[in-house]
Amino acid sequence: MAAGSHNFALLCALLFAASASVSAAGGCSSDKFSSNRTFAHCLDLPQLNSSLHFTYDSAARSLSIAFVAPPDKPEGWVAWAINPTGGGMRGSQTLIGFHQADGTLAVKTYNISGYGPISEAPIAFDTSDLAAELSGGTMRIFGKLVLPKEMTTTTVEQVWQVGETVANGVPQKHRFDKENLESKGFVDLSNGVIVPSPAPAPAPAANCTSPPAPAPSASGSNKINMTQSTSLALPENLMLEGDLRIPELVNRWVDLECSEMETKSSLFLEIIIEIAHCRP
Repeated sequence: MAAGSHNFALLCALLFAASASVSAAGGCSSDKFSSNRTFAHCLDLPQLNSSLHFTYDSAARSLSIAFVAPPDKPEGWVAWAINPTGGGMRGSQTLIGFHQADGTLAVKTYNISGYGPISEAPIAFDTSDLAAELSGGTMRIFGKLVLPKEMTTTTVEQVWQVGETVANGVPQKHRFDKENLESKGFVDLSNGVIVPSPAPAPAPAANCTSPPAPAPSASGSNKINMTQSTSLALPENLMLEGDLRIPELVNRWVDLECSEMETKSSLFLEIIIEIAHCRP
């Protein structure tokens, strides 16, 4: 009986190990590319069932990449970018792969300067070896980028995305699901690892002062005269990131001591910006 229990436990352990091996093999390390392309590092990205393969040559400052992801639909597109300004989608220097009108796959460059329609344009990095291939419903885009000398760090913000449609040779807007909005992060190109996003700078402390206490009335009471009010002074043209103007504030409030404005998170602002630019 004891021997049977031991054999059963051993069998369970072997099955667990085999299952873990199969699971690991399903990650980016199992990807195979045409033309004998190989890369020094691969990372399974946390969103959109995607992965990044890359080799960074520090002497030449060149980065060879393969981005792998399934488009939302067979006629859709996939994109990978570096944002040298670290601001999410806006400012991304982007490679987008999609089917052209003749059915062939192509990779084109886009400088995403805003949240409206995009158009093909040169990007901040010299590019070469742009190509794409499709395998089992998954698109792979390839490219080589040369990082400018002005970039003094090899930890960069990467942004990746997938979309459903291409109209007249132009990739159309992607979904605004949670994983689409969170498909960004920082990668250390030299060490081949994902690194945490840097903490945002703390908002400056509000410079608030309490108004002077009202003078006692003739009766000696300190009760506030309801005809009195206090002015709220704000800098002119005060704006939030992404041209989100602060709603008009009431200029004169009764018994106002201090008004504080809390800066929303960058993700909240990005969602609002995306929604504001949605078109039916």
